[in-house]
Amino acid sequence: MSSLLSTRARIFRDPHACIGNRGTYAFDLYVRVGRAYKRLLENNYVRLKNKLLSSGSIEWFILSGGYGIIHALEEARKYQATFNQSIAYQNKIPYTAKLWKSILTSLCENIIARFDPDVVYVFGSRDYTDFIKQTSFWKIEDNVRMFESTGSSGPFWLSPILNELVESAFRNDLEAFNASYSKFTKL
Repeated sequence: MSSLLSTRARIFRDPHACIGNRGTYAFDLYVRVGRAYKRLLENNYVRLKNKLLSSGSIEWFILSGGYGIIHALEEARKYQATFNQSIAYQNKIPYTAKLWKSILTSLCENIIARFDPDVVYVFGSRDYTDFIKQTSFWKIEDNVRMFESTGSSGPFWLSPILNELVESAFRNDLEAFNASYSKFTKL
């Protein structure tokens, strides 16, 4: 935990990270602005947020260039940092994949061990999913579904699938969702 907090602090000390002053739930921070969350925001945002706040049946974590990994209900502030080197260079913001490389995989392993979920769903570009691909649960478990986007088209197909997952969870029909997708889906 100390390595998580110290790495976050190191990133947020960088003036290019432009850390905001106002805190909110990480869920709100990412879902309200992330293009991959567009359909979720339009269709299931309030319902999912209420479910997260009212029960422990769903745990939601976000891989983050600034926070490393953050629980959806953890306080977060707006920032600028990324795991993608090109985006960092183009936008003159911190590139953080190297900082997180030595600790993020073990943090993910610890979270999975702590919560022992029935299924783990991972959504993101390769810059983000590569951290998960290094975990033992990805390598040996069958209860992981990874959806990896490529290029700028990712949000156009990732967003509907993420929303489909949430709707399947609300219908208690994750088995049908899981049967529709292999362990690894890349588009």
